[in-house]
Amino acid sequence: MDQIMKLSIFASLLLSIPALSAPAVTTVTTIQTVTASARAATSQTSHESGGDEHIVIVNKDAPITPQVAEVLQRLELHENHPDVRHVFNNSAFQGFAASMKSHCLDLLANMSDVSTVEKAVTISRGSITSPDSRPNAPWGLQRISTASSVHGNAQAMDYTYSYSDTALGDGADIYILDTGIYTDHNVFSGRASMLWSFDNNMQDLDGHGTHVSGTAAGDILGVASNAKLYGIKTLDADGGGWSSNVVAGIDYVIQRHDARKRSGDNFAGSVISMSLASSGPVTSINQAVEAAISAGIHTCVAAGNAGTDACSSSPASSGGTHGGAITVGAVDINASPASFSNYGECVDLYAPGVDVVSSWIGGKNMVNSLSGTSMATPHVTGIIAYAMANRTLAGSPGLMKEWVRMVALPQGDGVLLANNGISAPGGLGLVRRREGGGVRVEFEMSKTKVSVAGVRHEERSGSGRESSTRCTRSGGSWLCNAKRSLAHLAGLLNE
Repeated sequence: MDQIMKLSIFASLLLSIPALSAPAVTTVTTIQTVTASARAATSQTSHESGGDEHIVIVNKDAPITPQVAEVLQRLELHENHPDVRHVFNNSAFQGFAASMKSHCLDLLANMSDVSTVEKAVTISRGSITSPDSRPNAPWGLQRISTASSVHGNAQAMDYTYSYSDTALGDGADIYILDTGIYTDHNVFSGRASMLWSFDNNMQDLDGHGTHVSGTAAGDILGVASNAKLYGIKTLDADGGGWSSNVVAGIDYVIQRHDARKRSGDNFAGSVISMSLASSGPVTSINQAVEAAISAGIHTCVAAGNAGTDACSSSPASSGGTHGGAITVGAVDINASPASFSNYGECVDLYAPGVDVVSSWIGGKNMVNSLSGTSMATPHVTGIIAYAMANRTLAGSPGLMKEWVRMVALPQGDGVLLANNGISAPGGLGLVRRREGGGVRVEFEMSKTKVSVAGVRHEERSGSGRESSTRCTRSGGSWLCNAKRSLAHLAGLLNE
């Protein structure tokens, strides 16, 4: 049950209203995947309209990469055919989504230049229930900006958000792949826009996308409150949708990201935020996520709310040790993992996801209190946008993922608690450059009792193991041979 609250942003008063029922999660259909082997195309037959929708990704590693139009032509289809729902044509992957019967699928199965043919499946949003500092903030913003415990009423607005960089995401583009954004809400101050919708309806009729957006970058309520928010509507008014919509949304973002890089107009970088999940792994979604990351787009995804292994769904399975996305689980105000949160080696870290107050539809001052890994994800999305003030981090999704995990707070049992870096040595001062066979990671050591030039982090040996996680001082620097040795370093600095 969603616990709904209304808040007047200007009066900062919370008023309870009756609970609303959360929509049931849509059952995902069986996934069909056909991978390319040594296949040759067979003769084509006349296209028959109808059939189930499938996602087709061409094989970019084929000797001659085919044009999407060419593959469609083999099926006697074209881009404007009523059975063709989406065409993907960005710098990282190409393909299409179309309704097709078995004769088309048989043809595709024999095309060596097609890598994936996958039946489109349903996707759902995942909520299950309802330095400088900024006062009157939600508890989640205090949680990600302190190493101390957070206590109190989770639905109150009397917490403090601390940060070291006042740009607060200026120049960052955040793409919310969700139910849309209520762009007129007061917390967005004109920084939110709707760019794309699977059904050409740009309104958020569910509220989930507006809630996520407020946490990522809303005034008062959000982490990176100077970032731009862009709605990519992939889910409908009931919070459900199709995997093909998600792939098409990512395709759009990659194209726009490439255009923004060329423009150079106050552009720090792009981050995709996806608070949605399937009931099983979806190859095409994970491929699209990895393509976005290879294009230089940071990607943050929800772990899911089934209380099970996050590797069992998409896009969560594209994170952790399994891919380049950052997969986020949920904790409550006591920093304990929520009972509903998915877990496992596909999860990178945890963020506030229980009783999170954020913007809502229905009025320019409306808010809602929701729970779910959907609510945890935009906290980390906002941290990524905030961290783009460091242009080295902004330009590398891999390094950003490393930094986000590096500055997170260990909680035991492998749980890392998301932090914006203000509680870690150096915070946003991270810089990395190659030095021979090693990597130098430097931090500006402000707010410490010892002034040092930086931290040297040696890369892992060929065996993939490290004999120690200790740090030793060498002149004005500290030599550390493991990422997680920063906690030890922090202790040394304050001795």
